[in-house]
This record gives sequence, C-alpha cells and structure tokens, in this order.
Amino acid sequence: MRTLAFILVLAACAFAKNVDLVTLPNRDGVQLTIYNSADITLVKETRSVTLKRGSNQLQFSWAGTLIDPTSVEFRPLEHVDEIEVADTVFPGQKPQHLFWNIDSTFEGEVKVEVTYFTSGLTWTMDYVGITDPDESGTSGVMDFTGHVRVFNRSGEEYENANIRLIVGKINLVEQIARLAKQKGIAVPRPSSRVHKEMEERALRGAMDRAAGARIGRGGGAKKAIVKEGLSEYFMFSVAGTETIRNGWSKRMQSIEARGAKFEVLYRMRAHQYGPRPVRFFIWSNSDKHKLGDSPLPDGRVRLYRRNGNNGMSFLGEQRVRYVPIKAKIEINLGPDDLVTYQSRKADTERVAFRFRVSNRREFVDGWDEKTKWIDRVRNARGKPIRFELQRIWPGDIEFRSEIETTLFDYRTTKATFRVSERAYLDYPAEITQHHGRNRKQNSVKLK
Repeated sequence: MRTLAFILVLAACAFAKNVDLVTLPNRDGVQLTIYNSADITLVKETRSVTLKRGSNQLQFSWAGTLIDPTSVEFRPLEHVDEIEVADTVFPGQKPQHLFWNIDSTFEGEVKVEVTYFTSGLTWTMDYVGITDPDESGTSGVMDFTGHVRVFNRSGEEYENANIRLIVGKINLVEQIARLAKQKGIAVPRPSSRVHKEMEERALRGAMDRAAGARIGRGGGAKKAIVKEGLSEYFMFSVAGTETIRNGWSKRMQSIEARGAKFEVLYRMRAHQYGPRPVRFFIWSNSDKHKLGDSPLPDGRVRLYRRNGNNGMSFLGEQRVRYVPIKAKIEINLGPDDLVTYQSRKADTERVAFRFRVSNRREFVDGWDEKTKWIDRVRNARGKPIRFELQRIWPGDIEFRSEIETTLFDYRTTKATFRVSERAYLDYPAEITQHHGRNRKQNSVKLK
C-alpha cells in the first residue's frame, strides 16, 4: 500500500545537534469532497504529531500523485496560539517535496490538518428500483436503493475516508470576479497563477458553504441547496467510511427506501414520445415515498419487477438529473403493446364566413372550421390504467369536450382519465378553428 511521504523532523532548539527523524503516524481521518464538474477533490487529512518546543520541520511529498502542490495547506487543530508555520520551502534539490518550518512553544502531541486539491477522483450514482409483482395497474410498491461508485486514479490511496459529493454546478467565474473586486484588481487571466489561487479559494469557500447549508425541518436538520447567482449545488454525504485504493473503484450504498409507493401513468404525447402511448412509473423524493432526506444526485435508474418465482424481470432504465426534495422522479418505460391509442375525425364543417369585395368581385376573407374528433384508448391489460392525453392545436382554437380537460400550455390540451381493464374509452372533442379575419389569436380557449 502506498501512502504520502510525510516526515517529521524535530529539533530541540534552533542549534540542535541531535535531530530526530521519524515517519509521521498514519492518518487519524481523511475527508474527500469530490466535485465532478471540474475533476477536482478537496482532501482534508487529520494526523497526530509530537512537537518539541522550538523549531520543527515537516516534509511533504506528492511524487507519483495528481496533487496540486500549490494548494497544500497546514494548520494545527489544537494549541493554535502556541504553534505557528514560519514558512514553506520548496527545495530545488528535492522536486515534488516541500518543507514546513514550524515554531512551537508547546511540547507534546497535537492534532493537525493538512488540506490540498487533487484530481483523478470521480463518482457516479446508480439507483435500483425492485417492484412488487402485485402492481395494481395504477400504483405499486418498490424497494428503492442508491449506490455511489467512486473511481480513484489520483495516484494516492485513502483509507477509512469520509466521502462527500458536490452535486450541481458551482459558478467559479462569479466567485473569482467577487474575489478580484475585494482585492481591487481586474479579473486575472485564466492561465495566470493569481487566477488559479482565486479559483482554489473560491472552491474551498463553496464547499464549506455546501457543508454548512442546513435548513430546519421537523425535529431535525436537513441539507439545503446553495444558490449563488446562476449556480446551484449541494453536498451529498455518504454514511460511514470507506477505503478507496488507487486504480480501483468502490461501490457504496447511500440510499435505501423499503416499501416506497409509486404511481403508474400512461401518456400519449405524440409531439414528445412518438405515435404510441408510453408507460411511466412516478414517485417523489419525499417522506411520503420513504425518501426526502436530501436531494438525489444525478444518476441512472434501473427498474426491475419480482416475478414471484425468486427471479426478476427488467423493466427499463433512464438517466435522471439531480432531484430536489419533494420533486418527482418520472421513469419512461416505453410503449406497452397492451395499451393502444387511435384518433379520427368524425365530422368537419365550415361556418361563419366573412367576405370582402375587391374589383367588384367577392372573396372569402374569414371562416371557422368545426371538426369533431374521437380519440379512443384501448386497454387490453387485466388491470385498470390511468391515461394522460396531451394534444397540440395550432392556430386560434375553441375546444369543447364532455370529459374534463385543462390547458397544459397556451396551445396544448390535457386530459387524464381511467380506463377499465380489457375495455376502451372514447374521448370526444369539438374543435373550432378560426381562419382569416376570424382569427384573433394563436392559442386554445376552453369552452
């Protein structure tokens, strides 16, 4: 196992003749905050070191790793007023090393923290839903779990690490501009050293704000989304600790919801999903569905059904963007051959003609076209279904139907109804479209 070379040189005084050279003890703890969007991870290590009064020297090496040496910082966590970092030296004869010269009036063991940025650590999220075989046709119950997989190509190994994920987007451009304004300077060039220092400072601040963002809710505290200008992000913590070896990946369960309820809805949206109805499983990231402790990170959802014979059948999969608390999760399982949709014109007539005269000739200048439509939904399944129909109507439209209908937007009608098992339902509608001078607007009006 490879660990960072981290050596402590202790000198009893500035002119010490007997110098003790010892290897720093193993990490007491390490925290990894992984930000995929920029391939950068903030590492916080805590260690216990023994200092003597006077001058002490710490050596830090990052050979063979992707650590950014300019980001390495050291600070004591105890006896802060008695311990001071005099300077940091990058010796020319020892590349990929640095020395901290420490002045201490305290003698004994003390906890210290070393932080730095590294790259090569990334994560993905996978969700699995396993549904009951007794789905009613309109609803069901599932066991929903989420696993995070961390990939380590950083060149370093991290034992018993506490893992936190930054989900969303941090607007570093905005943060760097703010820091430059505070210093009274122009925003530095992206390739400059000053820009890099500001970027690292902005990242540390954003990660600290994400870690501290909490909102009171009920009897406890829950994580909140941080919103700064155009950016929005939050921190997702993985319970427990894990060892992440270099060159390996590690899969860890981070979400578990047993007996989560979901709804089944068939949707007909030809403009969005094509000419056939598609089936959706829908639930929300809320207490009602055994979730809601925090927003859910981006990931891939795979759904299975228990078949009652100690086996499972695959239903489908879909990628989802991060899901805020109380937001819905909607998984498109594709068309179902047992549910079909047909639409036909039953009758058309033209009325309300308007005329104009030009060169002693009369022309039609406006008219209405009335069309009767019948949409039929057939359900060949042995269970009832819920069906949602959306249709786009271009032009100036008056819409009438005996089935309750609402507007999804200014030109799209929406109706949701129940279709019994092994039956069909007709959805009649009368459409009046205004043409020419009769046309006043480009929208649908419900009558």
